[in-house]
Amino acid sequence: MSKHGDSSRLSQLEVRSECKSSTSRRSSSSAASLAAAQARANAEAARARAEYAKRQIDMEVEKARMEAKLNALKQEGEAEAALAAARVLEAAVLEQPEFVEPPNLPGTATSVSRTEEYVKSHFHNNTNMKPEKMDKEEDDTHNSHNVEPSQPHTAPDSCEYTNRSPPACQSRFSPPHSNLRTSDISHLATLLSRRDLLTAGLTVFDNKPETYLAWKSMFHNATEDLDLKCSEELDLIIKWLSGESLQHALRVRAVHINDPVTGLQRLWQRLDRNYGSSEVIEASLFKRLESFPRVSPKDNPLLQELADLLLEIEAAKNEGYLPGLSFLDTSRGINPIVEKLPHSMQEAWVNQGSKYKKEHDVHYPPFTFLVQFVNGYAEMKMDPSFSLQNCYSAPMKVERPPVRQPRFRAPVTTNKTQIGASYNKLSQPLEPDKQCPVHKKPHSLAKCRGFRMKTLDERKSLLKQLSICFKCLSSTDHRAKDCKDVICCSECNSDMHIAAMHPGPPPWTVAYSETLTEAQGGEPEPLSPKVSTSNCTEVCGQGLQGKSCSKICLVSVYHRSEPNKKRKMYAILDDQSNVSLARSPFFDMFDQHGEVLPYTLKTCSGTVDKMGRRAHGFVIENINGKVSMPLPSLTECNQIPDNRSEIPTAKAAAGHPHLSQIAGEIPPLNPSADILLLLGRDVIRAHKVRRQVNGPHDAPYAQQLDLGWVIVGDVCLSGAHRPTVNSYKTNILDNGRPSFLSPCKNRFYTKLKFTTDSPLVQSTQVKDELGKCIFKQTTEDEKIALSADDEAFVNIMRNEFAKNESNDWVAPLPFRSPRPRLPNNREQTLNRLMSLRKTLKRKPEMEDHYLEFMERLFKKGHAEKAPPIKSHQECWYLPHFGIYHPQKPGKIRIVFDSSAECENVSLNQVLLKGPDLNSSLVGVLLRFRSDLYAVMADVEQMFHNFRVREDHRNYLRFLWFHDHNLDGQVEEFHMTVHVFGNCPSPSVAIYGLKRTAEEGEEEYGSDVREFIERHFYVDDGLKSFTSETQAIDVLRRTQKMLAQSNIRLHKISSNSPVVTSAFPHEDLATGLQGLDLGQHPPPMQHSLGLGWDLSTDQFSFQVEISDKPFTKRGVLSVINSLYDPLGFAVPVSIEGRSILREISTDISEWDTPLPKEKQERWQKWKDSLKHLQHLKIPRMYTCIPLSEAQRKEVHIFCDASTKAVGAVAYLKLIDINGKSEVGFLLGKARLAPKPDITIPRLELCAAVLAVEVAELIQGELDTIMHEVNFYTDSKVVLGYIFNEKRRFYVYVHNRVERIKRSTETHQWHYVSTHLNPADHATRALHAKHLPLSTWLSGPAFLADSGQSSTQEKPFDLISPETDAELRPEIVSCATSLSEHRLGTARFERFSSWTCLRKAVARLQHIAKTFKENSEEICHGWHKCNKYLTEEQLQVAGDTIIYAIQREVFADEIRGMEKDNPMHKQSPFYKLSPFMDSNKLLRVGGRLTRAQLTTNEKHPVIIPSKHHVSQLIIRHFHAQVHHQGRHFTEGAIRAAGFWIVGGKRAVSAVIFRCVTCRRLRGKRQEQVMSDLPEDRVNTDPPFTCVGLDIFGPWTVTTRKTRGGQAESKRWAVIFVCMSTRAIHIEVIESMDTSSFINSLRRFFALRGAAKLLRSDCGTNFVSACRELQISKLGCHNKEINNYLEDSGCQWLFNPPHASHMAGSWERMIGVSRRILDAMLLHHGNAKLTHEVLVTFMAEVTAIVNARPLTAVSTDPEHPEILTPAMLLTQKVGVPPVPPGQFDNHDLFRAQWRRVQYLANVFWGRWKREYLSGLQHRRKWMTPKPNLQVGDVVLLKEGQEKRNDWPLGLITKTFTSKDDMVRKIEVKVIRNGEKRLYLRPISEVVLLVSRDCT
Repeated sequence: MSKHGDSSRLSQLEVRSECKSSTSRRSSSSAASLAAAQARANAEAARARAEYAKRQIDMEVEKARMEAKLNALKQEGEAEAALAAARVLEAAVLEQPEFVEPPNLPGTATSVSRTEEYVKSHFHNNTNMKPEKMDKEEDDTHNSHNVEPSQPHTAPDSCEYTNRSPPACQSRFSPPHSNLRTSDISHLATLLSRRDLLTAGLTVFDNKPETYLAWKSMFHNATEDLDLKCSEELDLIIKWLSGESLQHALRVRAVHINDPVTGLQRLWQRLDRNYGSSEVIEASLFKRLESFPRVSPKDNPLLQELADLLLEIEAAKNEGYLPGLSFLDTSRGINPIVEKLPHSMQEAWVNQGSKYKKEHDVHYPPFTFLVQFVNGYAEMKMDPSFSLQNCYSAPMKVERPPVRQPRFRAPVTTNKTQIGASYNKLSQPLEPDKQCPVHKKPHSLAKCRGFRMKTLDERKSLLKQLSICFKCLSSTDHRAKDCKDVICCSECNSDMHIAAMHPGPPPWTVAYSETLTEAQGGEPEPLSPKVSTSNCTEVCGQGLQGKSCSKICLVSVYHRSEPNKKRKMYAILDDQSNVSLARSPFFDMFDQHGEVLPYTLKTCSGTVDKMGRRAHGFVIENINGKVSMPLPSLTECNQIPDNRSEIPTAKAAAGHPHLSQIAGEIPPLNPSADILLLLGRDVIRAHKVRRQVNGPHDAPYAQQLDLGWVIVGDVCLSGAHRPTVNSYKTNILDNGRPSFLSPCKNRFYTKLKFTTDSPLVQSTQVKDELGKCIFKQTTEDEKIALSADDEAFVNIMRNEFAKNESNDWVAPLPFRSPRPRLPNNREQTLNRLMSLRKTLKRKPEMEDHYLEFMERLFKKGHAEKAPPIKSHQECWYLPHFGIYHPQKPGKIRIVFDSSAECENVSLNQVLLKGPDLNSSLVGVLLRFRSDLYAVMADVEQMFHNFRVREDHRNYLRFLWFHDHNLDGQVEEFHMTVHVFGNCPSPSVAIYGLKRTAEEGEEEYGSDVREFIERHFYVDDGLKSFTSETQAIDVLRRTQKMLAQSNIRLHKISSNSPVVTSAFPHEDLATGLQGLDLGQHPPPMQHSLGLGWDLSTDQFSFQVEISDKPFTKRGVLSVINSLYDPLGFAVPVSIEGRSILREISTDISEWDTPLPKEKQERWQKWKDSLKHLQHLKIPRMYTCIPLSEAQRKEVHIFCDASTKAVGAVAYLKLIDINGKSEVGFLLGKARLAPKPDITIPRLELCAAVLAVEVAELIQGELDTIMHEVNFYTDSKVVLGYIFNEKRRFYVYVHNRVERIKRSTETHQWHYVSTHLNPADHATRALHAKHLPLSTWLSGPAFLADSGQSSTQEKPFDLISPETDAELRPEIVSCATSLSEHRLGTARFERFSSWTCLRKAVARLQHIAKTFKENSEEICHGWHKCNKYLTEEQLQVAGDTIIYAIQREVFADEIRGMEKDNPMHKQSPFYKLSPFMDSNKLLRVGGRLTRAQLTTNEKHPVIIPSKHHVSQLIIRHFHAQVHHQGRHFTEGAIRAAGFWIVGGKRAVSAVIFRCVTCRRLRGKRQEQVMSDLPEDRVNTDPPFTCVGLDIFGPWTVTTRKTRGGQAESKRWAVIFVCMSTRAIHIEVIESMDTSSFINSLRRFFALRGAAKLLRSDCGTNFVSACRELQISKLGCHNKEINNYLEDSGCQWLFNPPHASHMAGSWERMIGVSRRILDAMLLHHGNAKLTHEVLVTFMAEVTAIVNARPLTAVSTDPEHPEILTPAMLLTQKVGVPPVPPGQFDNHDLFRAQWRRVQYLANVFWGRWKREYLSGLQHRRKWMTPKPNLQVGDVVLLKEGQEKRNDWPLGLITKTFTSKDDMVRKIEVKVIRNGEKRLYLRPISEVVLLVSRDCT
């Protein structure tokens, strides 16, 4: 908008304000005057703000000008420093690595005027602003980033702009001789302008095409004279973009990071195309117009908004570059707009339009006429002069979201006849109580979750359509008025409808606070409304939703990956919440279906555990899009308040004088936006108050937040309106827990009164109960507990197992946590599918079965086509294959191979298998035999009844063919149910079955839950009942309960025809469907491995013996086919297992035929199995049902043999008449272990087995046994059990304790062997003799009802004196003789072999003097100085050897004394040892006949690891003067010693010998360290430098009379650590000052270095001293601090560590060789200083031009990577290019060339040179670190090795890799202590601290 337009509008505002003020003075008492005064106040405030803003701009501009002048005056003497500071600041602001001299800026006045115009243009609504037409310059060179129009309908001047200054992206050149002082002020002004521009002055582009051109014009106006570079302008554009446009800019800049010119041009082209093209602007305007709501008759602000929109479109249309807007001049373009107007305005338009057509003779009025018409009406409606105060008496109606109120209406009776419906009803009867008509699944309609989630009207419509009773929902035979069912709603306790017809949403979709809004009792009765006159004249009426407002803002939210998909919603700001929450519609709106996680919600009502989804990556912004902020993780919670009446509105603010100024800042109420967010303290920025308006004490106040203005407080004046109070009640139960539910009214309260002396009262006194129950034992202590994985599985199921809308159970895949990410195994699965197709092609019958199974799988919805996989989405493909059951050859089962591995991981490996939730198979069968009427049932497709959560179905993908055509295209599908093959599927299915029973217990009874939990094994249910009625009732209720979860219980069979006939045929077992049970016998039923004959109620064996080969595999297959869980045929099967164990010892393969001698026994046993087919066992234990028996007894027999141990249990029942019957209960047998153990132990094991059988029976049978007795035919075992005095060995003791822990001694009885039925299980029995044996019937004495089980007397131990299991109690008196030996431990006190022999010889001498007949001169203890003879020393040595041999080789010597053969594992088995006459162990060997001495032929054997052996080795090692192992070992052998493992022992002694280390020890080394950072970083050249001095050279300095004066010159070489470039400076002397001068010259030429490395040369140390740095500065904390402050660091290598300076020592060598060659060509001419300096410069050039890597032969890369490439920016001497060039061309391309060469160098440096430093050339093995206290030999280069001094390490220095490479050594020289800093390569380790 132009400046003139702004002024005219301000003048209009002033005139209107003056008129209104005048009117106010004339009629202050009227209502109109009040409105006029309000309008005048607003106008005055607007003008005041505009004037203030203008003044503020002027003052800021003046302030900038004055600051610039003041800076120039203050720093006139230091202009250079001021300019340098400005450059640094500019580089920091614009984030540029190098500084380019800023150009001179235009005058300040032009910038100020432009800024003033820019600010003024923003004080008014600039919706109609259009870019000014600018002149395009002719010179393309100076308009490098102008964007050419690319759209066909864009005006040529709409997308172009003019730079009156030179282009911003052009580099400017300042000649070196120019005077910079004159432009300092301009530079500072430019800097200040840039700073202001970067912090304020522009608005963020809102991504709206209609505002793009205005924004672009503002941007160019603001940046026109700032001389921005292309990179600066690019960064500035990015700063003022947002959302989608920001993403475009970031991508463009990333592509053109090194070419900002092209990047800027491409960015403007992209923005112009996406936002500035005519098509885009037209589409945006039309979209706004089409989405504009219809204007109601009294919604004047909305009418004004429409008028403004039409004005904006008209302005765009008149510009001429939007030709598509010409459509608006037709009736088809205008009529949709007219339809949005109120009806009265439509009539007026028809009149006005008709007149216009007649007057102007046109076909239709133009769009301009419509804009004038609408704006005229809007001005008239919005004129405050005609705004009457009493308009609030008839408030405008604003649409509100519908609130559904439950309303109970009187029933309406409708009688009608429906013939068609009746016909359909007869043909297909509808049973809503059995099958849901919504999902066509077996759950009832009343329990259907999907039906309950529909609205009440939808539910009623469905019931009416299906003619279902509205009351009970279970029948179509009657109406609600005729329904006789007694019902009760579980949500409101109404008896008129059930919970499925309760109004409102279901309880599981809303929070407690939202569902329990009805009265629960106890609330105060509502006050009756009072009639009074309202004093509220400002804020009332329908336009205001409520009387109280809170912090609620209208915001836009989008995901950061999709910024164009914004959603409007209201957000509550709650600083009392620690996290941010979102309602479920928020997650559904953005399609967030992640994992549901638990969390705890603490409110005033208490603490509750919740489950909710998590959302990440969302961004929230205010409604105008200027402020955006990222949202933290959002948690799903539906307890967020949804009170829309508390949303602040503009009318609420306008009603209060102190808030009226912000009324325009609050957006109108958006009826389509819901309250979906609650922002907590984790979005702290959203809570910060930027501005606040308080007002009077009790008035509401307003706060300006980043998300908008909010109003807090009661906005209704004087409390004239009664607020709506929301009451949320929490009931406190008796146990103290809070609950939202009403407590049960039908409860009894019992009060007990105790006296003070009551023991119960006394027991309530405070006692110390700590640790009371830690030793408490329960019956569950010995049972197997859940593992950590099992508990994790149960927790997952407990938290995430839920029902979906169709009442199906949905369970997740229980993944381990943590787990590896699954790879994509599609290729592997595809290969498996192709292999399967080949198999099916070969087997047509299998192909038919397979295709039929797959068709059925898809038909039932168990599998479906999978959606495409998104990028980076995890998935898994399941291979599948078919298997056949041996007894069901025509039925295939497809197994999904979840164990197939890909990249060493499979799906089953990352899934939790889950605990075994099955009931015991034996227990189910035991309970099945209890009562008279038995039933069997099966759950249809157990695993497929439980669906997989949708987000986990990608892990159950599989490949199959299109339309089940094996030649068709392979497509991807996924399972929707848990599959057979997943390891957790059984646990998931069983958990789901029991969860169904648990939830249905309350409605269907606890007996149904008990039936499922106790009488089901996987999917087979077996139970016996006392009556047929009970059986039918329980089965029906079980079917109904399971049907509510869409689980079908079918295949019902029973021994009672009454029970079977009570169920439809489709629910009966296979073979019973359609069978007349009264005429035909039912077929055999099979379940859990048993055959059940329904007609006779007996169990039978179905033995199918196929012709299996006599191999290990065939034998195992036959034995495993004999399934006998209750042990009916144990005496028969034990023989087969015995044969299997015998043949298992054969080493043949599994399919190799076994020996013929064993086949006869096997064939005989196998043939006998056919007799088992005739074996019949009654299902019931006895004819007396277990539930009707008066007395129940269990009798268990046990026996054992060397073959097996067995136990058998019988149930004895006695009825009310005293009649007793005995029945087989359970039998078990186990093969005896090999090798054989004693019979008493086996009998004891059989007794333990009997105890375990008894515990199993008592735990599984749901009845109490009156008596349990045990029988054994082993009196030895009975003696063990009854023993109370004697001790056992551990084996017997543990088993006796196990028996006594579970039984009492009086329960144990003796039975003779021939009466013991368990004997059959231990000796085996032929199958044909089994029916007649006592194994099934029990011994005859059990049937005697008068049998007494009392024990006459306890059993004593049998032959305790000879029983090997009893610990003997014998008192032994024995005389112990011990041989006193010389203690070899004392030998360790001696350090040499000579001293030890002398000491022992002296002791032997003294011992002899104590003899009475001793001929010695000496007597008793004395100090003898006699010389020891060689014989005495030899005897002493033999004594020492004898002692250590007797100690170390005691076992071998005892064996030799007993003439036992030498063990092969003996260390001297090959030496043929023998004992000589002195009892010394010597080597026998093969040299007996050799002409050698005895010691040489038969040396004495001594151990290698004894201290004496070490003394002997050291002794002879010293004799050979510390020579090697061969010399030492030869001397030992020659002396007559044979050391076992002598080579290793001698080597170990030599390795530890200090003398040998001094003579030949290697100097220390350590693994080569990593390169320092300064060697591998891409720093500028000579940032990190290594330096050294080399030379000298003799030069001629001057001529004298006697000849020529000569001096010496040295050279200082500086080597760049990263680029390997060198710099050489010549110095005249080696003193400090000369070196410092060279260092200053180097810094002057190459710039200051950050890091210097050198050795500890004297001149270097002196230079440090001149800089106040001591010699040890590198290890001094103060010096390090000084160096850090100065920005430079000097690191010294330790002395004599030239290998640590290899990087520059190598360069010294290269330089010397080049210089030597130059001097050779120089000849005999005298070398002068000038010539030497020249030579050094040439050496530098040659070395810097050397290749850093191998020279490439690639023609694409002819350049050689050299240091000079970066230093000189040259890669060779290019030819002179043709053409005419001036200075501008040179300056324009120079920076590009510099940048290109630098990029080339560093790129190739990283790729080619740096990788070559990766290898370690030597020192590749880490060695142990030296430690403080180690004794070392310090190398002295000028001295011989024998003269090297000994040293002690006093300090170590560790590198970054914790390796020691530098040490401090203390040495004694001439009686003085000296400390030396040395590398470890200069020392030899003599003695380690650990060895001292």
